[in-house]
Amino acid sequence: MTWVTSNSGVPMPPADTLPNAVFIDDPATISDKQLLSPNRSTVCDAGAVQVFFRNNFDLQDGFDGGVLEVSFDGGQTFQDVLAAGGTFVVGGYNGTINSCCGNPLAGRQVWTGNSGGFIDSIVSLPAGCSQFILRWRMGSDSSVAGEGWRVDDVAITQCFTPSRRVPSPRSRPTPHPRPSP
Repeated sequence: MTWVTSNSGVPMPPADTLPNAVFIDDPATISDKQLLSPNRSTVCDAGAVQVFFRNNFDLQDGFDGGVLEVSFDGGQTFQDVLAAGGTFVVGGYNGTINSCCGNPLAGRQVWTGNSGGFIDSIVSLPAGCSQFILRWRMGSDSSVAGEGWRVDDVAITQCFTPSRRVPSPRSRPTPHPRPSP
């Protein structure tokens, strides 16, 4: 299965804002499922960029999980947003994937377990990035299935200055990521 838009099913609620969110299942098999954003160019040369999104996950705790990765070279190479110099403002990773069972994200920090509904995640990308592609990536192992992962309300704030208050997601335009082919 690939990432799809969905307005029903589990984990509940199925969307934070109508009509839907993007969704990926959490199977009882080894998988590596990726959702790519469009290539984004920043309008300011050295200003910071913040990425806001809401995510809702119910994944096998410690064995299945999701990460956010970024590419600064047009999608040729991706690395975890933290390894790339980004920082979570809120809603960062909450666990590490066990190395036992074949998950392609083994040993990495991830979102795992049950979020209990949609949570805010805000990440600051390193200053000076002029273009980037985001990749949400969900990895599962060879055993127990979970319900899945939903991502909604993606918004990007360019030229962010930390002294400004982050506007609520309802007051910003919401460009939604598209499933990768």
